Amino acid sequence: MMPTRLQDGLSISLLQWMRTVESSESRTVIVRINDTESLQQVMHLLENAGLTEIEPMTASTLKGKVTAEALSRVVRCLGVCSVTPETPE
Repeated sequence: MMPTRLQDGLSISLLQWMRTVESSESRTVIVRINDTESLQQVMHLLENAGLTEIEPMTASTLKGKVTAEALSRVVRCLGVCSVTPETPE
């Protein structure tokens, strides 16, 4: 079952997490990118936005760690379709 998502591609559970924890706390997330974007270019943008420990999972999906502070920058990166928690709560 797909998690409920906001219009900007951020899952509800991540939005709630971001608003309730210290800004330096981190969490592992799954980032789905647009199929027409270059994986390497989007990875570079995500790294600059604050996503760390980035691992490609498929041609259009990445896994990485993000702090609560950097989450809003990550979700707004060019080519990002959605950001969801690695394990749903």
